[in-house]
Amino acid sequence: MFTWVNEIAYRYGPNANRCQTTHVVVCEESWEDWDERAQAIVAKTARHAWISSEPLNEKNVHERCNLGARYRWGIEEGILAEKHHGYRYEHGFSYDWNAMRGYHYLMRIGHLMNVLVWYSSALSKPMRCLGIHGLLRLVWTTLVGPWLDPESVQAQARRPWQLRLI
Repeated sequence: MFTWVNEIAYRYGPNANRCQTTHVVVCEESWEDWDERAQAIVAKTARHAWISSEPLNEKNVHERCNLGARYRWGIEEGILAEKHHGYRYEHGFSYDWNAMRGYHYLMRIGHLMNVLVWYSSALSKPMRCLGIHGLLRLVWTTLVGPWLDPESVQAQARRPWQLRLI
């Protein structure tokens, strides 16, 4: 169930002379889930709140909250994984905007490769043998190695292929 309030004046700055109009929505959810410990169905609840810069109404609240804000949460969870779960992703301090963007894109590509490796049946055995750093080193040396023939790589790329997830 969604409830919202539009046009909340938020005042800030010296002597509160600056004002920003915001709109707030709260979603209260309840559902039943199976609890393995209790071996029973238990009732669960959750509350989510979002701030919007655009007014909310019955026609746009579902799209903004369920399709927009929750999707954004998933993006932020991915970034949190990159920051705190072994990737050591930090702010790429630079005066060059392209360098910062490149750093960000390379981090996202590395995270994507890691996720694909963890869920790929074709790479699970080398992953277990070499570890993540060893497998990434193998991929890197394979891609930059001079022994790859460009024609055979292009021929392989044109053939149909599969990536099987486990």
